[in-house]
Amino acid sequence: MITIIIADDEKIIRAGIAKILRDSIKIPIEILEAKNGKEALELCKKEQPDVLITDIRMPIMDGVELMQNIAELENKPSMIVSSGYDDFVFAKAAIQSGATSYILKPLDKKELVEAVEKAIAAHRKTEQKKNEETLKNIVDEGRLDSSTEISGVKFENGFYCVVVIGNHCKSILSQVLNSVDYWTLESKNGFECVVIPREALYLIETDLSLNQYIVGISNSSNNVSSLRISKKQAVEAVLQSYFVKESFEKMNGCYYFPENAMESNWSEIDTAYEKIVSKLAISEVKEISSGLKKLFAFENENKEYNAALLFYIYNKLNANLFTRFPGWTDNDLYLHLKGIMIENIWQYKNLKEWNNCVSDYIIYLSELLKKETSEYPFIDEALEYVKENFTKNINMAMVANQVSINYTWFSEKFKEHTGMVFNEYLRKLRIEEACRLLEKDCYKVYEVAQKSGFGDVKYFMKTFKEETGFSPTEWKKTHVLK
Repeated sequence: MITIIIADDEKIIRAGIAKILRDSIKIPIEILEAKNGKEALELCKKEQPDVLITDIRMPIMDGVELMQNIAELENKPSMIVSSGYDDFVFAKAAIQSGATSYILKPLDKKELVEAVEKAIAAHRKTEQKKNEETLKNIVDEGRLDSSTEISGVKFENGFYCVVVIGNHCKSILSQVLNSVDYWTLESKNGFECVVIPREALYLIETDLSLNQYIVGISNSSNNVSSLRISKKQAVEAVLQSYFVKESFEKMNGCYYFPENAMESNWSEIDTAYEKIVSKLAISEVKEISSGLKKLFAFENENKEYNAALLFYIYNKLNANLFTRFPGWTDNDLYLHLKGIMIENIWQYKNLKEWNNCVSDYIIYLSELLKKETSEYPFIDEALEYVKENFTKNINMAMVANQVSINYTWFSEKFKEHTGMVFNEYLRKLRIEEACRLLEKDCYKVYEVAQKSGFGDVKYFMKTFKEETGFSPTEWKKTHVLK
């Protein structure tokens, strides 16, 4: 329902405008009337209309003052100004106040209807953009704040998260979904992620123009707070496209996240990954390549399982590898560009090309670390010691003593190498471990505190909230795929 306020001091004009709109506007509308600017302002605050049609010359508060007051409101309607030929100065003020149209009296029916349709479209665009930002924040934060309002977003029958991969996918998707409301969560070259109402899924499934694209579809959900999980499901579904052919070459089509997906145990992957990354400063290229080959084996015949495994490795690289060596990854241009290429996994025509990009990144990083540790070999020894003992009660003095280096000198070189002070690095490892344990969904919070090295559960909960923005319980709810 579109709400329109008509503000004019002449009753007959208000009635005439209302009749024209009721006869001509093809969508449901509600019309409210005000005989002066003050009444119109009060109505705008109370009803939060979509469109305001206001005369310039009115008693008590004229149209210009009305628009100036409306410009300060958080929820502003699209504004149309009507006036006579001799009000050019007022017309200029109206435009400056944000009016979408200025129409002259006596009002032309066609011009009035076109102005209102334009204003409705502008208001919808503004509302859609605002709602998309809110939905994106829900994905980023992993939850819906109790104070968050999403006006105009109706999922009475549930929703799907849909990812489309391919050239010009944004324009194609807008054509396919032209008849329904949808909201964009992420849009970049060759990648479009949207939220659609459940009843719109048939458009995605039946439109032939999408046959040349890769489409990933999440499970249906009724809870907007689960949007982060729905987006992950849609992205993971897209990755199934790499496992249809034996050559691991992408294949167009529609892919669905499994309705009854089983949670997999990726502990062996964690071990294999850690074996590679923890020894980058001392491993030979042949050893690294062999480890990566095992990591990217994908020997299971089930494409859903392989997609889940690839998604896990992909997230591991983005969440761990790119942040694990900030002293290098933040400042080296080659690593920065390669990191972007790794993130854009859907741009590769086959999985081998992406694997090679990952291999290039890791081997290059290894060479940088070797050069550094050849000058300061104690750094690698210290990092190895920390990674093996971070769940215990250790501190920088103990580690400096372990590698037989002066405390102050060790502190300086440790920060130079890792990009962070020792306590920050230790806290980061413990938070990562806590997140990993929570996602397993088999430990109580106090057990996670103990196993990740925090010990005191209250301190753990406080630190976890500061670092992630979530309580441990909230993290479980928003990061464990059900």
